[in-house]
Order: sequence, then C-alpha cells, then structure tokens
Amino acid sequence: MRTHRLAYPDVARLVGTGLISTGVGLLIFVFITLVWGDPFTYFSERGAQQGLAEQFRTTTAGDGVVAATPTHSLDPRLTCASARSYKRSLASGAAAAELRVPAIGITKYVVKGAGVPELLKGPGIYKETPFPGCGMPVAIAGHRTTHGAPFLNVDKLRPGDRIILTLPYGQFIYRVQRTQIIAKNDWSILNVGAAQPATATQNAWLTSWQRSGSCPTPGGTCEHLVMTACHPKYSARQRIAVFSSLVQVRLRQGRAA
Repeated sequence: MRTHRLAYPDVARLVGTGLISTGVGLLIFVFITLVWGDPFTYFSERGAQQGLAEQFRTTTAGDGVVAATPTHSLDPRLTCASARSYKRSLASGAAAAELRVPAIGITKYVVKGAGVPELLKGPGIYKETPFPGCGMPVAIAGHRTTHGAPFLNVDKLRPGDRIILTLPYGQFIYRVQRTQIIAKNDWSILNVGAAQPATATQNAWLTSWQRSGSCPTPGGTCEHLVMTACHPKYSARQRIAVFSSLVQVRLRQGRAA
C-alpha cells in the first residue's frame, strides 16, 4: 500500500494557512480586549459582581434616601461615625458600595480593600483611606484590561462628569476635576487638596487642613475621590488618577448618626 507523502508546496500551504488563521485569531482577541477587556477573566468577574450585588442589596434593604443636601450641610462628625462603623463591619473583599459613572457607562459594586484578591471581584476602596463621609480623601482602584476591566475607559472622563457612590448610610456625588498620569508608587494622590488643578491651591488646602482641620470650602470638607488604574493599557508602568470633588450628599434615613 502506497503512502501519500505531502510535497513541499503542500506543507508550505498548510503552514501558511495555519499562520494566517492564528494571526486573524490574535487580531480578533486584541480587538475584543481593546473594546471590552480581557474575555478570559470577564466571566469570573461577572460572577463575582452578581454575588456582590446580592450582598449589597441585603445590606441596604429597607433604607430610604432622604432629600439631597449640599456639601456644606454635611457634618463629618456625624457621617464619619457611620462610615467608620460600616467599614469595621466589613471583611476584606466584601461589597462596600455601588459605583456609577454615567459618562463611561460604569455600574459596579466596590469592595473593601484594593489588594490583588479584592480587585479580582471589581473596584476596591484603598485600605489607607476612610469611607466616604469623613471629609477626607477617598481612593478606589480598579483593573483596566482584566477581570471585567471596570476602569477600561477612565481616560475618557472629562471635568464635570459625575461619579456616584452609594453606601448604606448615604449617597455621595462627585464631579471630575482633573486627570493625571502618576508613578505607580505616588501616594500624594491621597493628600488633602490633591484634586485641585493648581499646585498652589493644593498647598493652600493642605496648609488649611494642617492648621484648622478644615479646607476652604463652604462646609470645610476636605473630601475628594480619586480613581486609579494602570497606565498605559496593558502595562503597570504607571497609573492614571482621576480626581473628583464632592458636590452633593444624600443621607439615608436612620443611618447618619
């Protein structure tokens, strides 16, 4: 029985077809990752988010949001007590807040902690910062290309865009001030006044807080929100930081005490 042997042209054609198919597959993968994030980790994050949503709904069941109040009506001495109590009640990785950023279509559940295990579930509040309502800087980290890529498009945020954080004791509304590319070990983002566009203004806020414990705002609050992610995409060489100022608070009935 004669065995048919592939000639060189046949082998070259098969190899070429295989390489072309591989290349097309890689291009499709890159396109999907650019638009929606890494598909391999998307489903694990999606499952984690569903669990966090149920956990958060249980935590907030029965609470009603009262009328909106401007930030100068916020008394951190009251809301900070609720914030501290709530933070202590949560384990690392537990659902802490709902984050909405309408301008880039984000609705995610934020966990307590921003370490590697926590960020597999979704965005996480830095352990180094208090929860919203204490009148001090708050920071949230999130992945940009993997694990659901919650912060994939944070670079598209512009000054004035709203960021809404909802917790059991209140809803905190921020507006984007500015975006900055920083070193991955730059912790100055947590300084009082860091959200302000000008360095001189940042220094004035920090000096005011050091001298009097308040900042030059109508209510003296020093609170800002900063969201961070790796930069550029597909690299951890730097970080992108989006700074936002607190503009409005909605307190939940029976929680701010």
